[in-house]
Amino acid sequence: MKKFFLLSFVFISFFSFPSNLLAQNLDSPIESPAPEEEALSFKEIWGYVMIGEESCFSNDYPVTDVGYFVSAVSNFSDFRPVPKRSEKFPDFKGRIHIVSSVDSKAQTHLLLDPKLPLRNKIIKQLVKEAKDYDGVQIDWELVMKEDAHNFWNFLKQLKKRLHGKMLTVAIPARTRTLEKDAYNYAELSKIVDRIIVMAYDEHWSTSSPGPIASLAWCKRIADYAKTVIPEDKLVMGCPFYARAWNNESVGQKAYRMYRVDNVIKDVQAKAFKISANGDLSFSFDTTTRVTMFYDTVESSVKRCRSYRENDITRLAFWRVGQENTEFWERLKIEGAD
Repeated sequence: MKKFFLLSFVFISFFSFPSNLLAQNLDSPIESPAPEEEALSFKEIWGYVMIGEESCFSNDYPVTDVGYFVSAVSNFSDFRPVPKRSEKFPDFKGRIHIVSSVDSKAQTHLLLDPKLPLRNKIIKQLVKEAKDYDGVQIDWELVMKEDAHNFWNFLKQLKKRLHGKMLTVAIPARTRTLEKDAYNYAELSKIVDRIIVMAYDEHWSTSSPGPIASLAWCKRIADYAKTVIPEDKLVMGCPFYARAWNNESVGQKAYRMYRVDNVIKDVQAKAFKISANGDLSFSFDTTTRVTMFYDTVESSVKRCRSYRENDITRLAFWRVGQENTEFWERLKIEGAD
């Protein structure tokens, strides 16, 4: 669903609580335990697991479906072999779906073109690798609107070749129907068995700081999705991650030559160097303020509760291994003992 890179940096931390309520100062970022309450029940609870992180998953979690994120389609447009289910999830009794992603708009376009052999090739590979699993999930997040019909036809062909195994898609959040949208909820509902709506990244790395999935925003998405996706196909995606922004505007970017003198003056640079080859450089120290929006167990449960109160009966979580494991104690599968 998303890629994350570990960054090491020195910063003054400033945390902001993710909610649609007015901001309030907190003495501690650690909340008090909530009073005992019955676990929230859902018909389906999906958990995404990355290859190499299978040990983060527990059969004790109230999970009905695992989205097994193996790898993106390769640069050679191949879907790499998937480990045997019995090796990675030997005792899990629920369904496991292998997840396919593509990291390039251009490659996505070529894979979907019915006139090229790549489409049939990738369908064959997906069907083959799904043999040991319960289905395939298409998490192709870079489909252009011009490829909408080719995308839908690709899904139809894949569904036909899966011979009864589940076909699901993970798609961006929408609050209304967009014109010429490859991720048109109504059209996709006619083809696939489940639609996972990725209701997160309300604010992104290049946006201004803000919640990843505020309650009000999530409600607008769910309210719209319910009007076009059947109840038994709608799965709302929830985040297990935080996001940070810094106010540093000087580093980690390219500069036009004529602007360098201004930077030197602005930062009052003093440590100038010239190498034996004549390469010029200077260094300076700066203080960065970082704003982080994050979730706790309680705020995550609050989001789940808001979905349940909105008659959403299926949730998916990105991704297992990022969460506080105490969260799983607050959910249960509908009908389970």
